[in-house]
Amino acid sequence: MKKRKDLIKIACSLAVLIAVALLINACSTHVSDTDDRAAVTRLDDDGYLYYMDYTKDYYGSEVMDAMRKIGYIDPGCSVFFTHNVEGEPITCRNYDYAHRVSEEDQTVTGLNIVIHCKPEGKYESIAVADAVWCGENDPLLQQGGPDKKGFDPDMLDILPYQCMDGINEKGLYASVQRVDIKKGDQPCRFPAGASMLLRYILDDCANVDEAVSKTKTGILVPEDWQNCHFMVSDASGRSVVIESRNSVIRVIPSDICTNFYLGNDDMEDSYRDGKLREEAVKMTDEDSKSNYDYGYGHGYHRFATILGQLECYRDTEKDDYYTRMPESAALVILRSVAQNSYTSAAGTSMTQYSVIYNNEKKTVEVWPFQNYSKSFIFDVEGNQI
Repeated sequence: MKKRKDLIKIACSLAVLIAVALLINACSTHVSDTDDRAAVTRLDDDGYLYYMDYTKDYYGSEVMDAMRKIGYIDPGCSVFFTHNVEGEPITCRNYDYAHRVSEEDQTVTGLNIVIHCKPEGKYESIAVADAVWCGENDPLLQQGGPDKKGFDPDMLDILPYQCMDGINEKGLYASVQRVDIKKGDQPCRFPAGASMLLRYILDDCANVDEAVSKTKTGILVPEDWQNCHFMVSDASGRSVVIESRNSVIRVIPSDICTNFYLGNDDMEDSYRDGKLREEAVKMTDEDSKSNYDYGYGHGYHRFATILGQLECYRDTEKDDYYTRMPESAALVILRSVAQNSYTSAAGTSMTQYSVIYNNEKKTVEVWPFQNYSKSFIFDVEGNQI
C-alpha cells in the first residue's frame, strides 16, 4: 500500500512539473510574440532603413491619444505616376526632409522604417514611415534609432500614422506632400491630420474613387489637413491629386505632384505692353531687383523637371496621355529631383529615401538615404523579395 502511495505521489509531482513546464513555455512563447511584435530589423549598412511588422491595435485609444499629441509633420517630396515596360502602373516618389541630429549638431540624419500592417477588418498594406516624427526631439530617434542603447520599441507605437507613402492589397497607392500655406489662407487645424488621413486611405480604400470619398466623409474634416495634399493612384491606372484649401476639396487628375497647389492658379501675373501675362518664373521683384523665383511656389522646379522627362516617354499612339519606361529610367528621374544637403538652393531639404511602388504587383522598392547602389523590395504581405 505504501509503495502504491509513493507511486501516486511521484505521478502527482511529475504532473505538477509538466504543468509548470508547459506554463513556463507558454509564458516564454507569449513574451517572444510580444518581442516579435515590437522587433525592428535593420536593412541597410548605414542604419537609415529598417523593417517592422506592426501588429498592435493602432485604432485603440492608447495609440490614438498618443498620436493626437504629436507635433507638426512637414514632408517635402516629389512623386510621379507612369507605367513600366510591361505596362504595369508604377508610382515613383522621393521623400524629402532634412532632420538634424540636434540644434548643436546640424548633421542631416534620418530613421525610415518599411512597415507592414494588417489590421483586423481592413486592408493589408506595406508602407514607408519617417520614424523621427514619432518624437522629433527624442535623441534616440535622431541619433541611431533601434541600434541605440536604451531604445524602446514602444517609441514606435504611432508609427502607422507616420507613413509618408504606401500601397495596400488592392493596389491603391497614397502619399502625402506638403503645400505652402499662402498669406490669408487657413492653416491646418490638426498638425498631424494629413498623416492620419493617409493611414485611413490605405486601410479602407480600394481605388481612387474610394480615396476621394474618404477625404470628404472620413473622421477628419478638410480643415484638419490642408497644409498637405495627397497623390493617389490605383491598379487600374488612375492617378489624382487631392487637396484641401480653405476647407474646399479639389481633385485634380495628374501624374505629377510636388509642393504647390494644383487646383489653384498661384502663378504670378504681370502686365507688359498692356497685355496680361502669366509667368511661371518671376525674374525680378517689384523694385526690378533680381529675384529668380518660381511663381508657382515650392517644388515648381522639380515639377517641371519631371514633366519634361515624362514627355520623352509618352506613348503618342494612345488617345489619353500615357507614359511608359523601364523602371531604371524612372529611378533616373527620381535622382534628377533628389534634394541634397550641401546647399540651400531652391528651398532644398534632403531626400531621405526614393521608392517605386508597383500598383499591379503591390510591391515597394526602396533606396535609402540617396544610396542608389542597393535597394530593398517588399510585397504587400511584408515579405522581402
